Amino acid sequence: MRTTQSDELVFTVSGSHATPVNQIAIEDLGLTERAHLQEWVISHPQIVGPGVLILAFEFDQWLASSGITPKDRLDVLGLDSDGRLVIGELKRGVAPDTVELQAIKYAAMASRFTEDQLADLHVGFLKKTGQQSLSSAESLEKLQTHTATGLTPELLRQPRIVLLARDFSPTVTSSVVWLNEQGVDITLKRFQAYRTPSNEMVVTVSQYYPVPDIATFEVAPYLRSHAQRTTAELPEREWSEDDLRLLGSLPFAVPHAILDLCSTRPDEWIGAIEAYERAGVERKAGMAGIAGFGWSMRTRFRRSNPPWNSKWAAGGVNQMYYSVGARTAGLWAFARDEGKSVNEAGG
Repeated sequence: MRTTQSDELVFTVSGSHATPVNQIAIEDLGLTERAHLQEWVISHPQIVGPGVLILAFEFDQWLASSGITPKDRLDVLGLDSDGRLVIGELKRGVAPDTVELQAIKYAAMASRFTEDQLADLHVGFLKKTGQQSLSSAESLEKLQTHTATGLTPELLRQPRIVLLARDFSPTVTSSVVWLNEQGVDITLKRFQAYRTPSNEMVVTVSQYYPVPDIATFEVAPYLRSHAQRTTAELPEREWSEDDLRLLGSLPFAVPHAILDLCSTRPDEWIGAIEAYERAGVERKAGMAGIAGFGWSMRTRFRRSNPPWNSKWAAGGVNQMYYSVGARTAGLWAFARDEGKSVNEAGG
């Protein structure tokens, strides 16, 4: 079985002849939401959106202030690169008429997650799926560095919703259009299954609403089009001498420490913990410092890339590692020396 994302008809081609494949219903094959659709999303998070990191699935540990424990089960919980939670609701057939209300309920409850709870959820997800083992602190750092803005309560309280089904009724689509007009971020995605002449099953996933071509021309309110703009919408641009000089004048202790360390050892990978120590901050404060710089990088410097390279790796303790090339090292050293000279002259 293979999955693709497409809005096109699917054909098999032999020589000059194209043979349409037969469309089939997932439910007719005995495939289920949990064992199949959910596993596809876990294996291919891009189905619910680019840059989505899966945090948990089949989450049902809710608790009301009254002590009541609702029995609602959230199919998929993710985190996108904007720092917003992603609520994934999966239906193998035609979505029921109340699917958008169900998803809104999950979004409302999920919007109360704290940073530490999300980190613990991701630890459990990795363990359950047999992936890397992380501590809660390491998981939190991974989540912080996954986003361009870090984890902030403001963005966590604004989950976006993705509904995935074979089809949607006019009642659902009408409700979703109206909800989007009211500022609720809901995306509809459809999957279609086909059987090829060689008995291979092909599943396509395509966005049904908002229509991509229309969304390209939409003008949204400021908070959606600017403050919550995805990293992919901003360019990657080389950091100039003026950029680094400006960065050096701003109160970013942790980014300064990263550049100070990396500039003394160009092309060598420096661990985040060493940078935190140089900046004189604890691990959590250090992650917050990087997250705060990520916001400024996008809004003040208008780019998606920091002045360093980064990678997630294990070096005794799982952490993020940073490095810069010789060019950036030289420019940063010059900017720092120039800044010291200005301060000394002013003193």
